[in-house]
Amino acid sequence: MDNPLLIFDCDGVLIDSEAVYLQVELGFLAAKGVSVDRDWYVGAFMALAADKWRRQLSDLLLERTGAPLADDDYVALKSESRRRVIEDVRPIDGIDMLLRRMTAPRCVASSTQMPFLPLKLERAGLDRFFGENVFSGDMVENGKPAPDLFELAARRMGFSPGDCITVEDSANGVRGARAAGQFVIGFTGGGHWSDKSGAQLRDAGADLIVASHAELADWLSENTGALVA
Repeated sequence: MDNPLLIFDCDGVLIDSEAVYLQVELGFLAAKGVSVDRDWYVGAFMALAADKWRRQLSDLLLERTGAPLADDDYVALKSESRRRVIEDVRPIDGIDMLLRRMTAPRCVASSTQMPFLPLKLERAGLDRFFGENVFSGDMVENGKPAPDLFELAARRMGFSPGDCITVEDSANGVRGARAAGQFVIGFTGGGHWSDKSGAQLRDAGADLIVASHAELADWLSENTGALVA
């Protein structure tokens, strides 16, 4: 594929923040007396649109405790997650080098709400690679795992689905990008992934699994014209 559009998820692909979110969210559930399998939670909750995530978490609490997610708890959980992410934000190893070598157009498509999404990119020092080409789940009616966000990113960037390569670290994100007709690379280089084989991502429909940005760079160099040598 010559000169494709590269669409990157943010959390777990560009910045190593998903492990922070998981720690906060699983800690919150534990405080409520709810224990869940970590890998199950990653597959079920990660990258959901904010409204879907809140509704699904409320349903889980209702099932396990008899009480849904309270508004105050939701606000406190969201605030604590954002505070911790901003404190601990750091780019995933190798992403800076990958983006500096990239000649192809690129953008971000993330479930993170505005204006927190560009703030995270700025704090990680990655905003300079994307400029205004940052798309949030806020911008579409249906967030991940629906295809809307990926379709919006491709359309705004002027690309057809078949000319897009999306890099995603979540099953929900993979499903959305596949539904949009894009080639999807499952990324397991984030600190939240215990299974580096990416079985969840492959089952969700990923065309390829990579465990690092060095591996991603090698594949892009061999199969596209997206990187300088």
